[in-house]
Amino acid sequence: VGDVPAAAQSGVATELANLDKQLAEANKRLVDTVGQGGPNFVQNAILGPLADKRKASLDRIAIDIGRTGAARPQGLDQFAKCSLG
Repeated sequence: VGDVPAAAQSGVATELANLDKQLAEANKRLVDTVGQGGPNFVQNAILGPLADKRKASLDRIAIDIGRTGAARPQGLDQFAKCSLG
């Protein structure tokens, strides 16, 4: 992993903070909704939407870096999905 170009650092930092916020919100929802919904509730109501939000943030990171003329990072989508563990 290379260094983030200076021109992209602000945007990347914002999106990294968004990733942390998204995870904290999902964790809170998991606690607040224990026992609710059917067997697919956690996947459909929490983890699925979280993956979509994370993918969007990761895409914005790649775009921010690519706009600087640096090689746009590939394969960040693999980091979008979360699971309970």
